[in-house]
Amino acid sequence: MKKTFLFVLSFFVANMAFSQCAESLKQYAARYPQAEPADLYKLVFQDLYGPGHLLTDSAAAARYIGREVQEMDASAYPQYPRNIDEGPFPLYEYTLCDSNFVRVNLILVKRGIISLPELVSAVMRSTEGMVTPDAKYVMSHSAAFKAAYDPHYRIVRRDIFEREMLLRIGISLIVSPVH
Repeated sequence: MKKTFLFVLSFFVANMAFSQCAESLKQYAARYPQAEPADLYKLVFQDLYGPGHLLTDSAAAARYIGREVQEMDASAYPQYPRNIDEGPFPLYEYTLCDSNFVRVNLILVKRGIISLPELVSAVMRSTEGMVTPDAKYVMSHSAAFKAAYDPHYRIVRRDIFEREMLLRIGISLIVSPVH
């Protein structure tokens, strides 16, 4: 099974003209030592297809994401983080290679830094004009990755994230009370 994932991942990478893709994969593997080939595949897949394989209805997306935010265990994250890497999963991270998309941690919604409607709107707009991949190529994170990093995030197109969310996240890191 792992050989299949590695083959598919290498197929994606080999067929892309990304000068920094190999380096990005190395950095990702170093950041997430518990990541398995499926997790690397997922990151490259997300950079190519964004969130388009998940959403078609904004009301349903809001309910689903809202439920996930409510069920999140926020105790692993500081109330007032000082940098993007405090907690088991970063507050945000760019996808690999071309960094077309950003993984936006749902803790930002839980802490009120980004509103649920704002995130849903950004995710829905991130699907516009995207090719919807065949569902058979969509994968979840590995069990090892989920256990180690407890990932709860949504994919947002890079330009939307940088224009609408990045500054607010940065300000929240600067002005939050000292712990």
